[in-house]
Amino acid sequence: MYFLRASIVILIILSITNDNFRAYTLEISTLESLQMSIFGFILVVFGCFGRIWASLYIEGNKTKNLVTAGPFSMVRNPLYFFSLIIILGFCLALKSIYLPLSLLIIFIVFHIPTIANEEKKLRSNHGDKFEKYIKTTPRLIPNIFKYKKPEPGEKVLVKISRINGVLLEVIGYLFLYTIIDIFHFVLN
Repeated sequence: MYFLRASIVILIILSITNDNFRAYTLEISTLESLQMSIFGFILVVFGCFGRIWASLYIEGNKTKNLVTAGPFSMVRNPLYFFSLIIILGFCLALKSIYLPLSLLIIFIVFHIPTIANEEKKLRSNHGDKFEKYIKTTPRLIPNIFKYKKPEPGEKVLVKISRINGVLLEVIGYLFLYTIIDIFHFVLN
């Protein structure tokens, strides 16, 4: 988390002090900008709903229970996949090259070790059951044809406080996207 926070602070400083890292540097028409904004917003909304959906399955079950239904039947790390979709949406809103590229690099550098660490814990807690899950479920890019609904009557323990946190996070993403995009159109 410290690396992630430090990276974001450095990126903010670079975006203020270095022209290459500024937002809105692409030379595109207003129509192209609007198209990027609409597509970016769709990605952010899709990613936000996906994070809520995955969180409903996993919050309160992070490593204790091996969750393999719903979004976890299509991909082992749906929260990270949907976070990547949100970042791609923000990349379109920023309308530049180096700033979005930096965001993607930060995502990769931060999440690869996190995924490896979480898989190590799950392997330790669930052994062969997790090994079978690894063999049948992709790590980061979903396979929609592997979707498996929960069993009828199956229940998942959900910690409301954590879901409230995810909802606030999602509202924050949508608010930030709107601010970034409004700021762009006001400046032009």
